[in-house]
Amino acid sequence: MEILYFGKLKMKQTTPQTLVRLGRFYNSLDDAVNRCAEPLVNVPVGLGNTVKYAIFKEAKEPYLLMVSQQKDKLLAATGHNVLLTVTSYLDTRNRQVADQFEKETGIDLSIEVPEQFKRQFVLMGLSFQAFERNPQGAMAILRGQI
Repeated sequence: MEILYFGKLKMKQTTPQTLVRLGRFYNSLDDAVNRCAEPLVNVPVGLGNTVKYAIFKEAKEPYLLMVSQQKDKLLAATGHNVLLTVTSYLDTRNRQVADQFEKETGIDLSIEVPEQFKRQFVLMGLSFQAFERNPQGAMAILRGQI
C-alpha cells in the first residue's frame, strides 16, 4: 500500500487503482503471452469473440493483470484490438507491470485511452480485492473450473 503524507498525518492508499492500455497486435496473443516470465492463465469465460489471459500475482505489492485480443484481430472504434488492465494499490506498480508485459510480449500498447473507457474499468478494483481474499478460488473461476 502506498503511504501518503499530509503534514504530520500519515494515510495508507487502500483503493485499488486500474491502469488501462490499448494497442494493435496482429499476431497470436497466445504466442505473445507464452513469452511472459509470469505464467498467464487462459480465461475461457466471457465474450466469445476474444482471447483472454490473466494472472493474479501474490506478492508484497500484489497485482491483477488481464489482457484480451479480438479473435478476428479487427480494430474497435478506438483503433485497438488488444486491451490490457493492471490493477494494484499503486499506480507506479501498474505502470511497471504493464511496461514489463509490453517488453516481454512485443505488444505495443500506446494507443490513447479515452476517459470514458478508463471509467468502465473502475470496478476492476472490486475484482482485485476478491482475488486478494481468495486467489485460488478466483483463478479457478477465471479458468472456468467453478
